[in-house]
Amino acid sequence: MSNEENLILGRFEFCLNVADLAKSLEFYEKLGFEVIDSDIEAGFAVIKHHDCTLALYQGHIKSNMLNFRGGDVFKIATALKAQGLTFAEDTRIEEDDSAGAVIHDPDGNVIYFNTAPGEEV
Repeated sequence: MSNEENLILGRFEFCLNVADLAKSLEFYEKLGFEVIDSDIEAGFAVIKHHDCTLALYQGHIKSNMLNFRGGDVFKIATALKAQGLTFAEDTRIEEDDSAGAVIHDPDGNVIYFNTAPGEEV
């Protein structure tokens, strides 16, 4: 992406679809991860270990995905489309008022760009 040096995708976190959030949290805490944000009743927790951030979701996502948060989703989509990339889910405003867009890599892995109102990189 040398043509777009100013394109900032956002902070990266890997999102995992988990069957049992409490059991997953217990496991990752044993690995040394610490909870930095969570709403257990809503089915999510964000955990961190050094520079690795994972978001655990129970009942929210269909598959594991790469997530970039805090970037300008509309600018990102425009720049990537200009390079010939196609979005699986075009840029939109989500129910929670965040901006979101989904693209797949050549192997079908999901890459989700999402930014909440007021959230920045």
